[in-house]
Amino acid sequence: EKKLSDFERAVKLRRMLYETLVDKKLTDIPFVNYDYGKVFGANCEIVVGYIPIPVGIVGPLSLNGEYLYVPMATTEGCLVASTNRGCKAITASGGCQSVLLKDGITRAPCLRLPSALRAAAVKAWLLSPDNYALVEEAFNSTTSYGRLESIDATIAGRNIYLRFCCMAGDAMGMNMVSKGCLKAIELLEVEFPDMELIAISGNMCTDKKPSAINWILGRGKSIVVEAIIPDKIVKNVLKSS
Repeated sequence: EKKLSDFERAVKLRRMLYETLVDKKLTDIPFVNYDYGKVFGANCEIVVGYIPIPVGIVGPLSLNGEYLYVPMATTEGCLVASTNRGCKAITASGGCQSVLLKDGITRAPCLRLPSALRAAAVKAWLLSPDNYALVEEAFNSTTSYGRLESIDATIAGRNIYLRFCCMAGDAMGMNMVSKGCLKAIELLEVEFPDMELIAISGNMCTDKKPSAINWILGRGKSIVVEAIIPDKIVKNVLKSS
């Protein structure tokens, strides 16, 4: 892509190369009429094409007094139809109301101290408002949008897991919060030179897997949505009792 300055031609040449290497045509994977400029250097590498996915639309859904139509990309039969039926039932019942309870992305580095007492000393140090303010300043210095919301410290033996929670604006924010964590840890290493960083993600974030701590403390956006469906709507729209 860089050498040719022509994204589609680069994809075409790469397809020809891999068709030779695997001795198989890639005709089932389309590649023309796609804006690869949006992908290059951001979303995918070694691109040979794209996969089109059917997009349905559901609605109207009455949410907080506003009528919304929602596009859904899927290959699962009946999913769009059943979702649309749910939207119909909710809207016919007067709509639903939602409240954002909490918003913050998390990263939990694992740090190791020489002893459990030293690990406890780190937690005690962070509980001081003045010390927390220093960490907050260091964290926030790495980003124009992210803002540190809280730090939850959990001790397991001589390891301490610091669960940083960061407001990330419109971004998902994992790179943002990781960068902020590293800056905060640099500050902690000055105060605790015997501290060792074991992993930038100590698996208490918790990212990309089910986790009880995410249900309890929240991760990302925590939202409650309420809708009351009358008996008549359940019978006539949802065909149930």
